[in-house]
Amino acid sequence: MIKPIYLFYVFIFSTPLVFAQSQQGGRLAAMGNNGAAVKDIWGTSTNPASISELKVPALQLNYEKHFLADDLSSAALAFVFPCNRYSFGINIQRYGIPEFSTIKTGLIVAKQFGQKLSIGLRANYHQIKISNYGTTKGISVDIGVFFQLNEKLFVGAYINNPSQESYNTRVINIAVLTSAHIGLAYQTSAKVLIATTLSKELDLPWNVAMGIDYQLIKSLSIRSGVSVAPFKHHIGIGLSSLHFLTDVTFIKDPNLGYSPQITIGYVF
Repeated sequence: MIKPIYLFYVFIFSTPLVFAQSQQGGRLAAMGNNGAAVKDIWGTSTNPASISELKVPALQLNYEKHFLADDLSSAALAFVFPCNRYSFGINIQRYGIPEFSTIKTGLIVAKQFGQKLSIGLRANYHQIKISNYGTTKGISVDIGVFFQLNEKLFVGAYINNPSQESYNTRVINIAVLTSAHIGLAYQTSAKVLIATTLSKELDLPWNVAMGIDYQLIKSLSIRSGVSVAPFKHHIGIGLSSLHFLTDVTFIKDPNLGYSPQITIGYVF
């Protein structure tokens, strides 16, 4: 009897959150999931245009334990390869339990136009597998823009699935998430970055996220953030060396509890 109750809990409370929020890596997650206007490899899952600002190839892996549940977790991969004014990326995400799992694979291309403007596109392949129902698939395309207003101020915006595609199935009525995001990032100094993102998903309230990244010393950063719909606290640290990095993040949902995650990465 415990397993059916647990599954009901997961479907009612967890599934909407997963469709509404892609994995953004430890740094952006600790800043309140602020991915619209921050230059980061996890632009592969947020604003695809932002990866054009990365100058060297990089790879990161992320793992999150949702609400400290034994079976409920997410894993993700992000890879970026810049080439002249183009940047190419791959993002793979998996969420689930044995009875329910989702996989999303994204291929990204971004291009710089001049010194300040970048535009990016992401083509996604979605898959949902549910026990006793089988597997269903879908495709979608996302678009993003990234603009540097000056040396310290950046603005970014992206839309997920503007054509409102849905999964190819007659058994399960699930639409691919459609959402719009716009954000602002301010580099107050060489050590402090402040960011905010305003997001809107179809049929859901507006969400506002705010966060800060403070580089305490060269190899250590501390981060914190908050998001309001639903309300969550975010906190984390980042450790880095010449080529390797590790981010540890905790997200607290007042109703569902803590979700710890770890990111490891390599800069080539």
